[in-house]
Order: sequence, then C-alpha cells, then structure tokens
Amino acid sequence: MNRMAHIGVVAVALVGMVVATDVCVAEEASPARNRAEVEAVLAKAPRTDVKEPKPLHVVLLAGDKDHKADPYAHDYHLWQKRWELLLGGARCSAEKQANLFGPVRGDKAVFQGAANVKIGKAWHWPTGEQFANSDVIIAFCYFDWDDERLTQMRQYLERGGGLVAVHAATWPLNKQQHAAGWSLSKQRFPRAAEVLGVGGYGKYRHGSVEVKVVKPEHPLCTGLPETIHFDDETYWPPTPRMDGLEVLATSDEITDDQGHKAPQPVLWTYTCGKGRVVGCQPGHSTWTFDDPYFRIVLLRGAAWAAGQSPYRFDGLVLRDARVTK
Repeated sequence: MNRMAHIGVVAVALVGMVVATDVCVAEEASPARNRAEVEAVLAKAPRTDVKEPKPLHVVLLAGDKDHKADPYAHDYHLWQKRWELLLGGARCSAEKQANLFGPVRGDKAVFQGAANVKIGKAWHWPTGEQFANSDVIIAFCYFDWDDERLTQMRQYLERGGGLVAVHAATWPLNKQQHAAGWSLSKQRFPRAAEVLGVGGYGKYRHGSVEVKVVKPEHPLCTGLPETIHFDDETYWPPTPRMDGLEVLATSDEITDDQGHKAPQPVLWTYTCGKGRVVGCQPGHSTWTFDDPYFRIVLLRGAAWAAGQSPYRFDGLVLRDARVTK
C-alpha cells in the first residue's frame, strides 16, 4: 500500500517530547491478518448455542468528519453506514460492503447481519427516545459535551444502558472548545470522566501502536494475542483517570522529557451505576475498523456493555474483514 499524504494547515504544538501536528504523513494501512490465526482466536471463545438471542437495540452515534484533508481518518459517517450493514444486514442498509477501507470484497454473508438486532442511527447526540429505548450506544465521533448532556448520559447509564466510546469519543470536549477548533492538547471536559472513566488527554501521536493485552481473562480479550500491532493513533495520559477504571490493554508511550515510557490505557471498561462503559482508543484510521482483532474488541464490547453474551457478535468478525485468504 502506497503512503498517502495528509496535507493540511501547519499547526505544530510541542507537548513534552511529542509533536502534535495537523500536517502528517498518513500511516500505511496495517497488514491484513492471517485468516486462520483469527479463526483460532475466535475458536477459544465459549460456545453460545442460542438460536434466538434476546432482542438488542443498538444506536450508532456519528458526527461530521474532521481531519477533512485525510480521506482515511475519522470518517464517522462512513463507519456508521457500513456498520449498520455489518450489524443489521440488508434489512437495515443498502450499502454494498461492510469494510471501510478498499473496494467491495464480495462477502455475501455480510448481508445477513446479526439475529434479532434493531439498529438506530444518531447524529452528534442520541435523541431522548433513543436514550429511553436503546440497550447500547456505540459512539465514534467527538462528543460535544455540556452539563445537560452529561446528566442525560449519566441517567442513561445509571438505569443500565451500555456505551462503547471509540477513539475520538474517548477525548471529551465541551461544545465551545469543539466549535473553536483549538489544539486538542489544550482541550478537555474533565467532568465527562464521571461517565467515561477518563476526562481527556495531553498528548497524541500517529503511527505504530503495540497494544499489550493485560487482562486476557476478560471476555472482551478471550483468545487475543498478548501483543497486537496497529497503525493508528494513541492519546495519553488520561486526565483525570477515575478510580474503578479497569484497564484491559495498554501501549507504552513517552511520559517525560527524558524519553521514558510507561504503559497507557488504550482499552478499558468502567461502570456508571448499572451501566457498563467500554473505552477503545484506536480507531483513527478507516482500515482499523476492518481489522478482525479490532472488531473482536468492539463487537464484544457492544454486547458486553448491553449485558448480553459478549460473544454474540463473534460471527460478524470476519465478514468483509481485512484478512488473507
């Protein structure tokens, strides 16, 4: 895969030892996984021979694309359309492929979707009806937080709703900050940590990410390799980081001017009342959503956050995924 130039307005901010910039060379797409290896991972999950799973109402939350100069980054709307097909099948979507990166792969199974699943779509923020009726919200976009929305999300979680926050959704901004378009290294909405488990970050970088699974016994991680390579983006350190944050996977990131590294959370769970939250930091690049290991985490996270078998969607993992034949 040739490198794609991501060209924008130069805005360089030196944060510790990390240069945060709006002009960067987009990463090469991560190599495709070996299909047999992925199948071996999926085979390690406990069998769930449920012919008719319980009804599940999933809301896919997206927003306007940022990183507009890079067609392979932060494409929230594309993700929403393609995952509506992945989860709901042809009965919910007219899309022809579930993969975000590359051409149609021709996997006819993708049109089946998952059994007994209702898919709703939300733009920027769920409606009151969606908060009232959904079992889990999967969010891939920056949240435009304010105190009213914080209260609404907390009430939804406290009654037992589930939330999966993907990439940008794990970096809380308030409405004014988001609208102003300041450097992300200066933006936080710390009160959002009450529902997400983290309230923002100070640094970020694009490139090679070595994810280390530190809780292999957790259902989201069953069977996964100890270390998983992505070409994506990380944020750190979580500021604030709430007590009760259960870290499932980390990446080693530079934490001081001397170049010392320390593990930083990239995948975690958190509880708010009866509600379950999954925070997943990777997801910057479109090809990451086609990575079967990334899909395992998100799909299991959605089912787990909804209080159902975390392996309910394992059968969707390889549909239109980036794997070798």
